[in-house]
Amino acid sequence: MGLFRRATKQEVTPVKVVLNAAKPDSALAELAGIKLESGSINQISFSKADLQWPFVSYNAAMWNYFEPELTKRLADLEIDDSTSSRVRSALAELLPSGETTIDDVARELGISKRTLQRKLKEEKTTFQKQLNSTRESLAVHYLINTDITTNEIAFLLGYQELNSFLRAFSLWTGKSVSEYRRQHQNQSKANRS
Repeated sequence: MGLFRRATKQEVTPVKVVLNAAKPDSALAELAGIKLESGSINQISFSKADLQWPFVSYNAAMWNYFEPELTKRLADLEIDDSTSSRVRSALAELLPSGETTIDDVARELGISKRTLQRKLKEEKTTFQKQLNSTRESLAVHYLINTDITTNEIAFLLGYQELNSFLRAFSLWTGKSVSEYRRQHQNQSKANRS
């Protein structure tokens, strides 16, 4: 919701918010501006009219500049049809909704959990390695390319608690989130000089 509101500069209120958490979060209910519902999956729904708001950062000239490179990268991704690649792609879509288990990914890919485990084993990897790899690359992407908060990044990566994300990030990079951001900002300034 925070990302959507910042990106559109509109006070968008969801139509429905469903959480699979055991206890509803009063702070989230206040942020959403509506009553939260309990369910088997995390879900947020917006009105069709709200989804039509353009992002304030939309720039046609920049899009025309970046589109060829993005199209090339998408084509490269389609060439890598490994199970690992498909798992990482599914995770990138599922993580923000809190769906982080092998069962969630197997369902998304339309295969059984056992088949998914077997295919990953054939590629000499595991689901947990792919989950960690996806979370790490997305975390670095968010830190370098956005100004979203650490709390929002943790949420987008499917972490229930901020501290779990902070510990994982430190293991991946050997740095705290603030150290990593600061180092990248210093490198960016040096490159521009």
